[in-house]
Amino acid sequence: MLRKLPRTNARLAALLVGLLALSGVVVAQASEKIRCEVLTIEASRTGQGIDPALTIYSAVFKNAPFAEFDTFKLVARRSYELTLGGQSELSLPPPYGGAMRFDRENGGRFELSLTLTRPTGGPILVLGKATPGTPFFAAGLKSALGRWVFGVTCDRANGVVHY
Repeated sequence: MLRKLPRTNARLAALLVGLLALSGVVVAQASEKIRCEVLTIEASRTGQGIDPALTIYSAVFKNAPFAEFDTFKLVARRSYELTLGGQSELSLPPPYGGAMRFDRENGGRFELSLTLTRPTGGPILVLGKATPGTPFFAAGLKSALGRWVFGVTCDRANGVVHY
């Protein structure tokens, strides 16, 4: 049977529950970590086909804006660990630079911001959503043979990144 608390004890209990809930949310958000892998791919029209390490993405490469290229070569694969609200500098082919930021998690999707910098012109901001096992791709920076394509896939830091 429930016992009625005196008014001051009820207020104190409500305040304590509220503070605990608030601190739990803050701790959970601050400790949220993800691990992302960034694939650096050079897309070109050199007739060499799709790198064997990228064949699982061949259906993606058949669609715009990738369809204009017939060659996709994996140049680099790098891992980054991010905390919610944090960012990491990206290692990109010269003369480009960039950073990746973990903005939030929404319904199992990791929302990310990529800021790509180039020697001339302003930075390029790319917003993407990666789910475990499903990367997003960003393209457009010029390479020696065509365009750079960046594939980003993420998972929780304690999990395995799946492709």
